[in-house]
Amino acid sequence: MSDNTSGFRQMAPEPEFGLTEAQRRMQQQLMALTGVAQSVFNLETQQLSWNTRAYQMFGVSPAGSPITLEVAMCLVYPDDLALLVRARDQLRQAPGAIELDYRIIRPDGGLLDVHSLLYLESDAQGRPLAYVELSLDVTERKRVESALIQSARLCRVLDKVSTDGYWEQATAGQAASSMETLAAPQAAPKPAANGPQRKMRVLYVEDNMYNLMLFDDVMRTRDDVEVRMAQNGAQGFEVAGNWQPDVLVLDGRLPDTHGIELLHRMRELPGLRTTPAFMCSADTLPEHKILAEQAGFTGYWSKPVDFDKVFDELDRVAANSDLR
Repeated sequence: MSDNTSGFRQMAPEPEFGLTEAQRRMQQQLMALTGVAQSVFNLETQQLSWNTRAYQMFGVSPAGSPITLEVAMCLVYPDDLALLVRARDQLRQAPGAIELDYRIIRPDGGLLDVHSLLYLESDAQGRPLAYVELSLDVTERKRVESALIQSARLCRVLDKVSTDGYWEQATAGQAASSMETLAAPQAAPKPAANGPQRKMRVLYVEDNMYNLMLFDDVMRTRDDVEVRMAQNGAQGFEVAGNWQPDVLVLDGRLPDTHGIELLHRMRELPGLRTTPAFMCSADTLPEHKILAEQAGFTGYWSKPVDFDKVFDELDRVAANSDLR
């Protein structure tokens, strides 16, 4: 059985979840060979025992004081502790095993990702004897997975700032629009008054790739926003001319220009004279904000960006435009 809301996966009972003492010793030998950490908490004696690999994984010396449940729980990452406690409580209510991921903080400050199988060992009469946890250090696997996700996001953003992809599509769209106008000069019916007429077009000009990735990820949560991006002033200027955005978001310091200068140039493009523009900059001094306001920017977003504020600004733009 899998519960997507609990944070762990529960499995039906299996014979190996009720081991005899001899079987447990055999299991411990197998754990040593495979590098699996084993933790056994005896419910009768309230004592916790670890195999050698568990001591290594948790970064605790077996030569020190006997490990206790309280000490072990203190090594669990605080945000994940409730998940582990909830999994153990669930085992007391329903037999079987639970599979879950959590993090530990070693005494040396190292943070590890752990994948665990947790089950309640019982005797022949079904009476609970001990909690048994079999764990693997999956930190490297998680790191690789994260790197792959980052790479995929980076490729997506790079594709978004690909000049060919942007501008060929924009040019084709403009050509199609011109043909439709020649073929059908009559006025098009107006969309319904309620709801957006089309997605809001937001152009984000930023040279930092990770800022582009973050902005793209967050904007994907909005169904009413379409984002295009550029990594320098020249790209941004050309995208603005071909695509005619509804909102301009310009970094202050770009490789080839400053956001203020870029806005001055964009204001000369057809249809962009009054387009709302927001400066997005790490410069937080009051004079920088004053200069941006004097240059015609509608607002100033300091980095790291407060996306709640961004969403409020975009909603205001939409409410005061022909998008709604």
